[in-house]
Amino acid sequence: MTSKDVSDYLKKQHKLDIDKKKINLPESIKSLGTYEADVKLYPGVSAKLTVKIEQEQ
Repeated sequence: MTSKDVSDYLKKQHKLDIDKKKINLPESIKSLGTYEADVKLYPGVSAKLTVKIEQEQ
């Protein structure tokens, strides 16, 4: 899973349009588990997002 996948999921499931370039994953997600991502929404405004992978597609 990449930042593009996270961006697409947020748009599809939660109607949030966040550019993939603003989502910083520590690495490409390749296994099940819980990961943290930093999201830079605006200059000076950032948030942490928890990404939980429960099943493979």
